[in-house]
Amino acid sequence: MSSPAELPVAGAPASQTVFPDEILEDIFLRLDAAADLARSSAACTTFRRVVSGRRFRRRFRSLHPPPVLGFLKFYAPGAFHPAERPHRSAPAARALARAADFSFSFLGDPDDWRVCDARDGRVLLYRCVDSTAAFADLRVADPLHRRYIQLPPIPDDLADATDKENVEFDPFLDPATDEEENDLSFRDCNKFERHYAHSCFYWRFWGAGSLFILDTREMKFSVIDHDQLPIKYGRQQQAIVEVGEDRLGIVILGDGVLELYSKTLGNKNNGINTEEWQHDKIILLPRMEPTQRPWSKRTHAYWSIQGAAEGHLLLRVISPNPPKIRSATPRSHYFTVDLKTFLVERLCMSKRYVTGAHLYASFPPSLSPPTI
Repeated sequence: MSSPAELPVAGAPASQTVFPDEILEDIFLRLDAAADLARSSAACTTFRRVVSGRRFRRRFRSLHPPPVLGFLKFYAPGAFHPAERPHRSAPAARALARAADFSFSFLGDPDDWRVCDARDGRVLLYRCVDSTAAFADLRVADPLHRRYIQLPPIPDDLADATDKENVEFDPFLDPATDEEENDLSFRDCNKFERHYAHSCFYWRFWGAGSLFILDTREMKFSVIDHDQLPIKYGRQQQAIVEVGEDRLGIVILGDGVLELYSKTLGNKNNGINTEEWQHDKIILLPRMEPTQRPWSKRTHAYWSIQGAAEGHLLLRVISPNPPKIRSATPRSHYFTVDLKTFLVERLCMSKRYVTGAHLYASFPPSLSPPTI
């Protein structure tokens, strides 16, 4: 038997390989979900430093858009509806609801504010002092970090030049660019329907079948005539969306289905090629149980498009109540449609009718630095 002095002595542990930040970034970029990235960033300080870097976050965002975590009501600040199970974003949405202040109590008098827009983790709020003010107060808020800035008011000469009684203003956030990740600019325009795709905003006005376009890169307006669209605008609901890097899409809501048309972007004809619109896909919507409503002759659920943002559509379906609950208000179910994979997922349910909904998309709280 060997004496203790003769026992083999364990050698020093082999030195661990240290990867440059560029290689770590390439590895992390291959993760499919922001939740996986959040777990990786918690492994060590080196991973956290790489993941929290501005360059990496910009690269990751270009490949993996932030997940939709819920939506905000227009008339009720504080009424944040987080994603519920089985939606993929439910865990991150619960964490956000616990960490953020969607009542906007840090504004001092949150009951006076209305949510105008939500984008890139920021929320644009508006407060009107009296009926003669074009914009009494506009603030951009970060509900997660409880910060805000107050935007400068419109000059009096410009405000006085507007017909306040006949013009409806629609303030909205200009999406952050790669060069200015935390850009806090906003725009305003007379509205009916507003959509955003490929750095352009699109409007359809009352009584007009054409689309009015604002190119935010050059700040120029243009028009797409109604005969250049796949169908004439009628009662059917549509949304302008991005379909890949160089294609513009129009999603049309039909009877229980979504139809997608698209065409290639170009430099002629207001940025749209003259090729015919292609009918790309038909997306079947979930079937809701048909039950007679107490206040309507309809026996089927009613679908509507609530908005499009961050690569997703937000849909609402009002489902009738069972016969034994005729006096109750029908429930509203909300669904998201991933415009890249066309996956339809139930987001949440509301017992009350929601007027105006703004999708809120952001990374999990651990990956969301202050945006103001």
